[in-house]
Amino acid sequence: MNALKLIILAIVVFVFGQLNQWSILDKVFFALVGLIVVAWLWGRFSLRGITLTRETKADRAQVGQPLMERIRVQNSSKLAKLWVEITDHSDLPGHRVSRVLNLGPKDGRRWRVETICSRRGRFRIGPLTIRSGDPFGLFPSQLFIPDTHELLVYPATVDLSAFALPVGELPGGSAIQRRTPFVTPNASGVREYFPGDAFNRISWSATARTGKLMVKEFELDPTADIWIAVDLQANVHAGAAGLGALPSLSGDEVPLSFWLDSTEEYAVTVGASLAHHFLSQNRAVGLLASSRQNVVIPTDRGGRQMIKILEQLAVIRADGDMPFGELIMAEGGQFSRNSTVIFVTPSTNEDWVQSVIEIVSRRVQCVAVIIEPTTFGSGESSLFVISTLASIGVPTYLVKYGDDISRALATHSVAPGGKVPRP
Repeated sequence: MNALKLIILAIVVFVFGQLNQWSILDKVFFALVGLIVVAWLWGRFSLRGITLTRETKADRAQVGQPLMERIRVQNSSKLAKLWVEITDHSDLPGHRVSRVLNLGPKDGRRWRVETICSRRGRFRIGPLTIRSGDPFGLFPSQLFIPDTHELLVYPATVDLSAFALPVGELPGGSAIQRRTPFVTPNASGVREYFPGDAFNRISWSATARTGKLMVKEFELDPTADIWIAVDLQANVHAGAAGLGALPSLSGDEVPLSFWLDSTEEYAVTVGASLAHHFLSQNRAVGLLASSRQNVVIPTDRGGRQMIKILEQLAVIRADGDMPFGELIMAEGGQFSRNSTVIFVTPSTNEDWVQSVIEIVSRRVQCVAVIIEPTTFGSGESSLFVISTLASIGVPTYLVKYGDDISRALATHSVAPGGKVPRP
């Protein structure tokens, strides 16, 4: 637009110069034409020799952890670049790569960007736009770099080492009769060694007796499977009132309040933390969530199960239509006396409590974690729900906005038959 205005000005000056025979206007016209030509040539070659590379080491991160990226801009041309504007189109909150540089001949710049991941989800790193031009900004040039990199940010997990949980009822015998690739205290027998077997499973006494390498086989520990049911029905969740825009974050430690700004984030963080806590104890953990598309991850053990759960909780949103009670009843057939079910919800609707009563009547151990909605400036008090759960012997934990989750889940807020505090 500036170039068009200057061209129009040059034409006007030329016309007035011819009409009035003013030699000064002829000189001004030739000066303007020279300026336009030089600016056009300068802008045409302003991005010649410019190369940009970016390096992101990870495609997985976790809320509260830093993401590090290295960017390098190189000018291989013999001409200096007065200004080079780099614009990043990444959608990761707080990720600031954009800047303006000055590059000399055969010059380069490199810098490192460290961003604290403040939101869970799937984000795009890139693309980039590079702009430059003449010193007057008459003929800017633009180069689009379409390369993108996908980043998956897992929800945060907190230490729940003090979390107490009642065990489910177990069948007779000392072990569940099911083979497992994990090492447990219950060795069921020995067999010959096969390539790939871990050396720590070799039974040296059996090897010495038979003259062949023998390995132990194990059965599952007699512990209850853990089901974590997270309520993500849209109309029961609320955001914390009075929160402004997310500030720019840097450093190794960031307060939890930066991302725990809604009942949804509290529920997801509690669910992820519970899964991490029990899987680290080699317990079998499954996940239920009532999002737009209900999530059901069958119980399993190990690091792979943890990744499955974190990947689901990273992208899931509180946009479901199914009431929590209906989810519990629909998937209740998977709960047995060998199960312990942990319900995580901000709902004050009594219907889901009736579903819990049905589950408890089958002698399935249940635990409830209530995210108190009134502390987020919305919803009704959960006092009645907590009272009903206490009356049927369901241990209940109460988490309020601003609470340290580790402390909130360290002791029962409401023990079975105990006094119900006011939220």
